Amino acid sequence: MSQDQCYDQGLSGQSSLSPSHQCVQKRMNQFSIDFFIETRFITQEDLKQILDSVRCLYDIRAIKLNPQNQIPALDGTAFSVIDPDENKLNARCDAINKILQLIEQRNKQTIEVIMLIPEGTVSCVIGTQGKYIEHIKLETKAHLVVNQPIFEFQLRTVKISGESSCIFNAIKMIIKQLQDRGISNQDYTKKAEPLDPRRAMTKAKFAFQSVIIEYILKNKDFERKYSVTLKGKGISDIKIKKNKLKNGEGVLQIDGTLFNVQEAIQNIIKKVAQQFKKNEFDIRIVMPANFASKLIGPKGCQIKELANKAKGAQIKVLSDRDDTDPNQDCLVQVTGSIENKQEATILILEQIECFKNGGPILESGKYINENFAQQYKNSVQVYDMKQKRHYSISSSSERRQRSRSSNKRQKYLRRSRFSSSSNKSTRRRSKQQGLKTKIVVKQSLIELIHKQLVRFCQDMSVQIKTYPSDIGWESIIKISGDVRGCITVIQYILNEQCKLSKR
Repeated sequence: MSQDQCYDQGLSGQSSLSPSHQCVQKRMNQFSIDFFIETRFITQEDLKQILDSVRCLYDIRAIKLNPQNQIPALDGTAFSVIDPDENKLNARCDAINKILQLIEQRNKQTIEVIMLIPEGTVSCVIGTQGKYIEHIKLETKAHLVVNQPIFEFQLRTVKISGESSCIFNAIKMIIKQLQDRGISNQDYTKKAEPLDPRRAMTKAKFAFQSVIIEYILKNKDFERKYSVTLKGKGISDIKIKKNKLKNGEGVLQIDGTLFNVQEAIQNIIKKVAQQFKKNEFDIRIVMPANFASKLIGPKGCQIKELANKAKGAQIKVLSDRDDTDPNQDCLVQVTGSIENKQEATILILEQIECFKNGGPILESGKYINENFAQQYKNSVQVYDMKQKRHYSISSSSERRQRSRSSNKRQKYLRRSRFSSSSNKSTRRRSKQQGLKTKIVVKQSLIELIHKQLVRFCQDMSVQIKTYPSDIGWESIIKISGDVRGCITVIQYILNEQCKLSKR
């Protein structure tokens, strides 16, 4: 891969540096090889024993624990394999292979290792349009995910899972790629910046009926008021299958900053709805086809979350499942009330811009990828918000925490019983309004509170079922029962998860 290609997948427009500027810094072929492994695979004490034993086998300067690389809010241990001698690279790789083998022997199961790379080298590891990371997957049979930036953590995480031999082969290919490119000090100091809607430039495209596009283009107030440029595009200007477009449709393109485009489309939706009351008026956003699976998310979780944020909008990606060509387009259809359409369109445009820029941090703190640590950060934020209303964080022993949790459970039960006995009609309505939902939590949390959770659910007459998710360290809890009981159980689980994250 050429050096110019390494920069094709930068993090965000406002944080990327030009290749010529980066070349000012001298690049080093030798660098620290850093990792992080969760406690569920091996404890810190056991890992230290393995590192010490491997260090005795290989002539390497340092194989050691590295507390400086501790990932926030994630229970595990960071370690590094360090030697500035360029001739020791093979020895370092052999040492890494031995470490993985010993960890796997202790686990007797598929393991997962997180490789830590400088922020400035992410584009090089991913490759142009993600081709190199896909090449690694095919060659090694390991599962790789380059996670999104973690709040207040300087390095980027590459999660690698599979058999130890597959993981090692993937690590070796990443090391080779980094060595060929070289790493500068600036790569370590570079930080991912939040997406700034007022600075990020975008070109948003929408499929509308031609009569609607003509009305929009004639209304010059849109351009003047929101500092955007409106253009009418023909069907030939977008690369999309013709059967995905309706008869008499064209394409409207809005150029400007993301913030201005979002403001403009909000007003356009409102004006068009008032002007064309009798016309069928759905929002159809033109999006690169290779973003379709990202917007949908695993088992539809991402698109459901967007719909919930938009307060009930219906969002549908009109794309063939095999459309992975970045040069092809697809449509995202939004239906619902005017307010639903406005809110959903704003959220979708923001997500598309994130995908274009390699997944920068959103101002809201939410990420669009398998960002494990950020999920815990978000949980802590939710807990801190609830803390101001209802709870206080316990900094004492686990015994006091268990006692406090038990008191809260009893408080919930008393409140529920009082409410049900004081108003029978409310109780009947509550029973009639059944709720079925699912939440995703850490697997370690389920193991910790399983008995208490089962008792709590029995008291609340709520049924739960736990089963593993596609991500090994997560579990899915299916909750069903009356609305009030389900909400109470969810509050209890979130409270316990946040306490675990704090610890």
